[in-house]
Amino acid sequence: MPSPATATESRRTATPLPSPRTPSRPSTRAWLLTSPILLLALVPFVANFHSASRAGQRFTRDWAVDLLNTVEPYGILITDGDNDTFPLWYAQEVEGVRKDVLVACSCLLETDWNVRDMIRRPIYPYDAAKGPAVYRNHQWPKPSGPPLRLTMAAADAIPSYIELQQPRVFTKDSIVATIRAGILTRGQLVILQFIKDSFPERPIYFSSRNTPDALGLGPHLLAQGLAQELVMRTPQPSRDTVSTPIGLMDLPRSTTLWTQVYRGPAELVHEGQWVDRASVSIVYHYVLVGYYLANAVGQLGNRPLADQIMNRVEAMARASGLERTAS
Repeated sequence: MPSPATATESRRTATPLPSPRTPSRPSTRAWLLTSPILLLALVPFVANFHSASRAGQRFTRDWAVDLLNTVEPYGILITDGDNDTFPLWYAQEVEGVRKDVLVACSCLLETDWNVRDMIRRPIYPYDAAKGPAVYRNHQWPKPSGPPLRLTMAAADAIPSYIELQQPRVFTKDSIVATIRAGILTRGQLVILQFIKDSFPERPIYFSSRNTPDALGLGPHLLAQGLAQELVMRTPQPSRDTVSTPIGLMDLPRSTTLWTQVYRGPAELVHEGQWVDRASVSIVYHYVLVGYYLANAVGQLGNRPLADQIMNRVEAMARASGLERTAS
């Protein structure tokens, strides 16, 4: 142990720590030299502020609500990808809109964790008071179980893909679908399992025809507003079921949805612009549906309603820039 004298000597000979220096303020010359660089960094902020800001824009939210409200209570809505899935999840999980609808993204169904989520997801009760008036005065029984009647082990065992050497026929009650030879992915197999396990207890809808057409389900689709409903028997053209380039359309239901339920068209016209060109297909879908609906209504002799729908379609095309693109 060092003696007190030794400790004292050590303190005397220790190198003193340098005193902290007060940072100097940048000189005027330094500011003048760096200002152009700082201003350059602000260029993207200023140039993109108008297009990047979403303040006061509700169209995407309203579109998500419109698409959810197209689906009958306790339905399954099969979507294609990010653009037609994430807004729906926002509407459901943040605003609590139509949580009774099961949104199943065909891309995510390729993963095992998403399929497990489908099985575990609670069955949320349908709130008729908050839902569209078109679904009131009707009994909508709550489903008795999950949309996939599979154990977790069975769900995990679904292969990543299977190869069909020749066309295969899929049947469920009155549904008969011929699937072309080729590759069937895990997601497609899960969609067929949805139909097998849940239909018709749960209505099944598709956000576009891409997925069902690939599975041979096209003859069993009926367009209702923004979505395609899977139906048991192949629909036939009639006064209420009209043929359009996007398939047979349920004219009474589509008219009710467009005129009494949908809020997206009016919101887009109010906003007067569509800045996200990558997702303009959302607007284009509205425009197509409204255009063919207006034509069908006009052919049946209701010219005032047809003109009303077409005027809104043209206003949407102008607001989104689709009119300039077409010309």
